[in-house]
Order: sequence, then structure tokens, then C-alpha cells
Amino acid sequence: MCIEEFKDAMRAVGLVPPDTITTGKIIHFAGLNKPKTNNAARCLLFEDGRGGWFMDYSTGLYEVWQAERATPYTKEERKAFAEQCERDRAARERDRVEAQAKSARKARRFMDNATFADRCNVYLRRKKIQPNGAKTGGTTNLQGVLILPVFKFSEQKGLELVNVQFIAPDGEKRFLSGGQKKACFWWLGKKTSTILIAEGFATAASLYESTGNQVFIAYDAGNLIHVARIVRAKNPTSEIIIAGDNDVSGTGQTAARAAALAISCKYIIPPTVGHDWNDHVNAGGGL
Repeated sequence: MCIEEFKDAMRAVGLVPPDTITTGKIIHFAGLNKPKTNNAARCLLFEDGRGGWFMDYSTGLYEVWQAERATPYTKEERKAFAEQCERDRAARERDRVEAQAKSARKARRFMDNATFADRCNVYLRRKKIQPNGAKTGGTTNLQGVLILPVFKFSEQKGLELVNVQFIAPDGEKRFLSGGQKKACFWWLGKKTSTILIAEGFATAASLYESTGNQVFIAYDAGNLIHVARIVRAKNPTSEIIIAGDNDVSGTGQTAARAAALAISCKYIIPPTVGHDWNDHVNAGGGL
């Protein structure tokens, strides 16, 4: 059995593998750079201990692993491995659907139990923005924590609440483990002739409050392109502007440009490196 080799494969991509791995069982553990209490990652070591897979919902990572061996795998062994992978693909899909449904139920409970935040919230005061419908509380450990809805849209079911984002007073952000985020969003304001799409809540709030335009929140740079396609499909004649972050790494700029190209619209970046639009507006700048 090659459990340590399996763990090494996970470590090679930055994951911290679970301490104990039992063959034939899907094990939940922390996603990339997540605390130990997080359960965004999954792994399965096959019964023979010589193959398996691991994945991370928080990053989209998925890898199949096979142990090294001195002699090549036979045709029959390769076939058996492929069949095992297909069975486990189906198991992963069931696990994904169940996790998303569980997170959606949790999201509804959080939103139902929370109250609307006010201007005294520490994070809102630090970012110099209004609550704009954000909620807070519901339980003792969530006092002062902002709770934002995360919606999914489909033609079959319309808008569905599928997740929530928590923003702690110090700005730490997290979502419900296993919940949907890709192609999900929230928005501030009613429909306007010009629609903006931003990465985060504070950025979106600053843009909404300073322009009066409706602003969609994509929740991260990688999701801008997915949200842009949804917004364009529902607003074919509107002017849409992607408001990206000016990241030192270039991530925000690259993602904003890709989203703009995908739907043939403009994109804007604040002029100062390291700033998002919340920083820019609070420094006295405008669009």
C-alpha cells in the first residue's frame, strides 16, 4: 500500500493531506490554504492502495493518482483502473450534488436567522460603505460578521439562494463548505442602463454608492467571466462594464480583460497598483 506516496502527491500541489486515510472511503479535508476546520477537499484511495484521486472544490483541482511500479500495468489492470475511476467519478458527482444541496439548505437558515446589518458594523465603517442589504448575526459567533447571499440563476428554476459569504470584521472571507460559487452572484440596486460587475462586496458597494448604477458581485476574479456571461444574456442591449482590481499579481486585470472580451464590453481598472475600486473611491477618485 502506498499511502505516503498518495499523500506526497497531494502535498506536491499544496494540499495538506488528512492524517488518516482509509481505503475505499471518500475523506473530506481542508482545501488549499484553508484552516483545518474546512472541508472543501476530498480524496479517495482505492481498495488496492495503488490508485486514487483527490480534488479541491475551492480551487477546482482534480487529479487521478497511480502508484509508481517497476513493471508496466497490463491491459487488464489498465481496464480495471479505468472502470474504478468511472465508478468513483459517479460517486464524486453524488457527493458534489449532496454537498451543494446541504449548503443551500444551510444558506437559507443563515439568511432567515440573520438580521440586517447597520452602519455601525466594524467592516462597513472601515470600508466606508453602507450595508446595502447585507445581514449579520443569527448566532453568538456571527455577531458583527457580515452575511451576504450567493445566488445561482437557471432558466429552469430562476434565482436560487445556494450559498452565503461571511465577512469577518478583519475582512477574512469564507463560504459554506461544498457550496456553489462558480457562476453565482449577488447584486446591489435595481436595473440601470449601465451595469457594473465587480469582484467583492466592498468594491461593489463603493461603485454603487458613487454612481447609482446597478452592480453585480462576482465574489472573486475568476468568477467575473461567468457572471458577465449571465448578466449579458439577461441584458443584451445594456452597457456593461467590468470593474476589476489593480492587483500587484495582475490577477484582477487579467480576469477583468478576459470577462470583457467574452461579452464584448468595456473594463476599467483603478490607476493605483494594489487598489480596488473601494480603495480608489475612498481616496477621492471616481470612475
